[in-house]
Amino acid sequence: MALGPFADEQAFWVWAMDPYAAIWDQDEDLLLHEVELFDLLLAVVDRPHCPKLLCLIALDDFALEIVLGGFEPHVSALSEAAGRARRGKYPPVRAWAAYVDRLFEYCLFRGPVNRARAAAMAADLFAGPVAQRRRRGVDWVTVRSAAQGRLWECTAQHEAWHLYINRRSGAWRKAHPSRMTAHDLAIL
Repeated sequence: MALGPFADEQAFWVWAMDPYAAIWDQDEDLLLHEVELFDLLLAVVDRPHCPKLLCLIALDDFALEIVLGGFEPHVSALSEAAGRARRGKYPPVRAWAAYVDRLFEYCLFRGPVNRARAAAMAADLFAGPVAQRRRRGVDWVTVRSAAQGRLWECTAQHEAWHLYINRRSGAWRKAHPSRMTAHDLAIL
């Protein structure tokens, strides 16, 4: 049975254990955005020395993609994968589960949201933990007041997205590539 770009599970493991093996020369991580690969990707990441950081990057990015897209079968599969990851042996897989938990928590729209929480939300909603570690902290996120102080407008270096967070309710919306219209801001 094919698993994403792999003919079978053995082909996946051959690729995963070889740090120099590639399945594609560009955007290889996008080929790993398959729900049926969750368990295999988690198994690679839950090792003392993960041979492919790309597996963790793919998990981070796919989790964010699923939460932003809200496609129910994928949301359920992500929730189940995070549950399995919470029981992982090594910190990277448990950290990924915590990241997924935070993404789901943001979808509950719990307010009020202060500036520090807005910065943390923006960091998670702009990039996964691997990218955040490379950027070191949340200094790459800018949070400013918008809509007469009713919203937080968050931007990030090297990102075209804007994140708007209602300070009272915690509701949020990402806009790409330009800012939201006055009408969009009014209904958030």
